[in-house]
Amino acid sequence: MDAERIAERPDELVVDLASWSRVDEIKESLHTLVSHHPPSHFGHCLRLSFMGRSVYFCSRCTGIYGGLAIGVGVMALAGITLGTTWEETWLWFLIALALGFSTVTDWVSQRLTSRKTTNFVRISTGLLSGFGLAIVFILGNLLYMLVTLAVMMLSVGLVGVIESRMYRHQDFDSDSEDE
Repeated sequence: MDAERIAERPDELVVDLASWSRVDEIKESLHTLVSHHPPSHFGHCLRLSFMGRSVYFCSRCTGIYGGLAIGVGVMALAGITLGTTWEETWLWFLIALALGFSTVTDWVSQRLTSRKTTNFVRISTGLLSGFGLAIVFILGNLLYMLVTLAVMMLSVGLVGVIESRMYRHQDFDSDSEDE
């Protein structure tokens, strides 16, 4: 089973969880806070080493936070307003959603197909999404913020449902072959 998983996703490491201690579990929990990837998926993270210690940051989230900070910073410092009429703010909101879908598209295609993505692509699409979030933030419209949150939750939930059905069918097919 591990050999099949490695062949399917060669960027993932196999970790022997049986040899882990309680301290390893605590370290894993702390790493998960900033990377939200288990050690087997640290290939999806940026590694920052300091005094012999490494901390892993999720590449995609690093891009999102970076894009959000840069976007808000640039728009705030430059005094950019994103429209005063309903039509103008709606257009900016649609642009923000389009920017956000770059990350969704990359993530969904990675999760549901055999396509592999790179940290460069994760960071780049994250920057675009972060800039989209900056637009939503600068617009300051609660409805836009709630719609953005709903779209994010729906995409994650939908991928989870699709992925669980895919693996359930794969497990069912492999069980049928074993008989």
